Amino acid sequence: MRSQDILYFSPNYKFTDLNWDDRVNLIKAFRDRSEGFYLKPAEELNRCKYAFASGVICVSTIDFLARIETGLDDVGKRFEEWVKSNIREFEKTNPDNRSQTLAHRFYDEFRNGLVHEGRIKNAGQFSYNYSELVKVEQSVMIINTEYLLNAIRESFNRYVDRVEKDNFAFQLFKCTLIRDFRRDVEYANR
Repeated sequence: MRSQDILYFSPNYKFTDLNWDDRVNLIKAFRDRSEGFYLKPAEELNRCKYAFASGVICVSTIDFLARIETGLDDVGKRFEEWVKSNIREFEKTNPDNRSQTLAHRFYDEFRNGLVHEGRIKNAGQFSYNYSELVKVEQSVMIINTEYLLNAIRESFNRYVDRVEKDNFAFQLFKCTLIRDFRRDVEYANR
């Protein structure tokens, strides 16, 4: 985010503030970015009952977290892996194609539909009308964005706890941030 001539990594941390070797502040900046750019806006949209807009941010959040947590370059693989590993409901078999998981279907219909076409494919929907995170009704996948956001937030908090306590997890986290944001930091420090 740019405000005047300052580039921000997160609402409260400038790219020039990032120090790859300062574990505490790097994690704080990451938390601030995740909360400020993704989780809180999606929460606000849910509060206003804007399911579609909240769903778009939730999908972007998963993309971001999957990139950071897995370090994988293959978008489909990392997205599906993250969803299956972090949100139990997506581990289930797709009732319309028993050779696939709901994670694969969510990736194709929701993530790819929203990112590439600005729509959810195959009549998929975001809705607050169901008391479960994922529902397949008459071959249509329906996602409750309040439950999705809660699951993402829980996974995010578990991940940050792991990065704070586990040196290997922190090193992978740091290397992925450097790979993805090195150019931004260089540009901000010019």
